[in-house]
Amino acid sequence: MTDMTEETLQFEYDGRHVPFAKIVAVNAIYQLLTAMIFRFWARTRERKYLWSHVRLGDDRLEYTGTGLELFLGFLIVLGVILFPVIGGFTLVMILFGDNPVVFGVVYALYILVIVFLMYVAIYRARRYRLTRTLWRGIRGTLTGSSVRYAFVAMGYTLLVMATLGLASPVMRIGLVRREIENMHLGNRPFTFHGKIGDLFRLWILPWLSLPLLLGVLFMSGAYDSPAFNPAAEGGGPPKMTGGVAAATLFAYLLTILAMSWYRVAEFRYLASSVGFEGMRFSSALGFGRVFWIYLSSYLLIFGCFILFFMALMGVFVGLVGWEIFAAAANNDVDPETIAAGMDQQRIAAVFVLFGFIFAVGSHVLNRVLVFHRMAHAVVTSLALSGTQDFSKVAQALDEAPKLGEGLADAFDLGDF
Repeated sequence: MTDMTEETLQFEYDGRHVPFAKIVAVNAIYQLLTAMIFRFWARTRERKYLWSHVRLGDDRLEYTGTGLELFLGFLIVLGVILFPVIGGFTLVMILFGDNPVVFGVVYALYILVIVFLMYVAIYRARRYRLTRTLWRGIRGTLTGSSVRYAFVAMGYTLLVMATLGLASPVMRIGLVRREIENMHLGNRPFTFHGKIGDLFRLWILPWLSLPLLLGVLFMSGAYDSPAFNPAAEGGGPPKMTGGVAAATLFAYLLTILAMSWYRVAEFRYLASSVGFEGMRFSSALGFGRVFWIYLSSYLLIFGCFILFFMALMGVFVGLVGWEIFAAAANNDVDPETIAAGMDQQRIAAVFVLFGFIFAVGSHVLNRVLVFHRMAHAVVTSLALSGTQDFSKVAQALDEAPKLGEGLADAFDLGDF
């Protein structure tokens, strides 16, 4: 690929399920054995695999973060931020908890502080991931203040709450614009051209499904209330239970489908609104593909759970049968004697082993069948089109953060 060319560069992902599943399985085992301390190194191992299999043009991404950076950042955040905040709140509750006014004010402030810190964590986590991401040996950067971002996000949150969610496109465009316009590859900035009106036209119909769901839920509660249904007062079955249940299920499914469709359409629009030095991103991700990934994945996971519990019951029945057989061989078929003679430690060990397998297996299935398939779909849907002279892109001179996503890890926001 020449440095200056006018073409469409397609993002490619060539990671495979089996190698990724091996990494996830080993990570899950180590996390269980280390009381989740290994999760920082687990996240790093997964990212290194994912990044290394993403290719744009002739060059692959590279992830240079380390588990130790994430772990040390987490410890610092716990000691400097979270413990003082939680400790201060607890102390105030002990001293003034009997006063309902003080309790309400302090609890509201506590929630605001936690939400504020979560927004700070989101921005700082993205900054860390960008500075540890290389393409053609050049790292990404995210400038700007995470504190200022959190204040702006809090303002948008209040606006969304005041409008019952209708202003969500305003918040989305505003925050994404702030993030993208502070993003750089080396010393060259990204640009963002998204408009609130464009996103609002996508949002209005899914938003209208929310009042429908709330109305159905209200009617469902009303039919179970003696004020609307006299049969409910005497404990009898409420009228129209089947109809209300069907309407509630329909409203739930409609809302889920509408919101899922919107998220896919929103992703496509936001991707098409991002530019880099004369080039524009685009995405061909379709709702049908996303829907099939989730539907097929959860059906497979459900089937695996059924097989797992059948195997568990089979082992349990086998252990009981063995005890009965041993008792019969000794001419003792008294149920109480058999129950007393059963090896409780062996049964407990079997259940612990199956619990361990269940914890690891469910995590692996979810990460491979849902997360990994979605990562493949999202990455391969992206393209970069236009004319760009990549020779102008040079390494940024600003210093990258030395520690990891401590605050994001504390709030469990660093999944990818």
